[in-house]
Amino acid sequence: MKTIINKILLLVTFSLLLMSCKKEVEMVTVGTAVPGVLSTSVSSVVLTKPNLAVEAVKASFVPVNFGFSTAASNTLQIAKSGTSFAAAKEINLDATTKSLTHLELNNLLLSMGLVPDVAASVDFRVKTTINSNVPTVYSNVKSVTITPFALVGILYMAGAHNGWTFAKDSVISPEGDGIFSAIIQFTSSKSFFKLSKTKEWSNVYGSASEAATSSLMVGPGDIPKALVGPDLTSPNTYDNYNVIANTNTLAISYELFTWGVIGTSIGGWDNDVPMKYNNTTKIWSITADLVPGVYKFRKNHGWAVNLGGSNGTLTQGGSDISLSAAGNYTITLNVDAKTYTIVKN
Repeated sequence: MKTIINKILLLVTFSLLLMSCKKEVEMVTVGTAVPGVLSTSVSSVVLTKPNLAVEAVKASFVPVNFGFSTAASNTLQIAKSGTSFAAAKEINLDATTKSLTHLELNNLLLSMGLVPDVAASVDFRVKTTINSNVPTVYSNVKSVTITPFALVGILYMAGAHNGWTFAKDSVISPEGDGIFSAIIQFTSSKSFFKLSKTKEWSNVYGSASEAATSSLMVGPGDIPKALVGPDLTSPNTYDNYNVIANTNTLAISYELFTWGVIGTSIGGWDNDVPMKYNNTTKIWSITADLVPGVYKFRKNHGWAVNLGGSNGTLTQGGSDISLSAAGNYTITLNVDAKTYTIVKN
């Protein structure tokens, strides 16, 4: 009997200890944590390419107080304001401060779909976790107004030469330094056009006067007067110019930069017929009615630089290219490779 009583007492004692441990775990789990506090070094910043390695924003964080000592994981979350961090970018924190350079922050914002050169509100917060048994704790939210920049700058061009649509032509800034250029084919002298970073008519570069070829831009903004293109040289009714727009100085200039086809197959040796340039593929092309004879390619309506040859290969000052059959042809020219193609349509 005594043995049975001892076993019962041992069982009761063990049960009480187990209940006590369970209660202690529950107290840790449901304990109230004091959220961490986040602060940022700036409330607004304009990111720029010259400052790629310079600190843009520093986030400082006072850790969560769980009421007991524990190892916690902290993650800095960055998202567009108003999205409730639905698609936040995350950076693991191994310290209570985190600095982001102009380049690092710019890359993050562009990956989030923010528009270059347009100020936007961006939210920061810190997410703190221990394990699946303890609820995630979030810090306060800090909003910073940030203007990202384009690594490659683009100004969309709409004008009389392309039906006033921003979808067809653009001038490019390869270094993102505010200097844009592209070879554009104008279809008339002093052709009107406007430039826009956003394809919006309320955010364009125009001019103060439409009386003469523009050398200065006005904007960006809702600019009523258009920029005025170059004065084409007779007898050309359309031609190609390198358009150079500097948004830093608001200067704009035009340099004749054209290649044409000339010869008995395309109207004679007096004047060449301008080709059209593709700024993406770097290829010149033309579709025209040709007759039996010969032809060559020349630059800027002169003979200082001209290309001739045969079988698709060209050399400076090379021989006339022969054509035996009349028809409508598409000709392409790769100046860098010194090659050409001709296909009858």
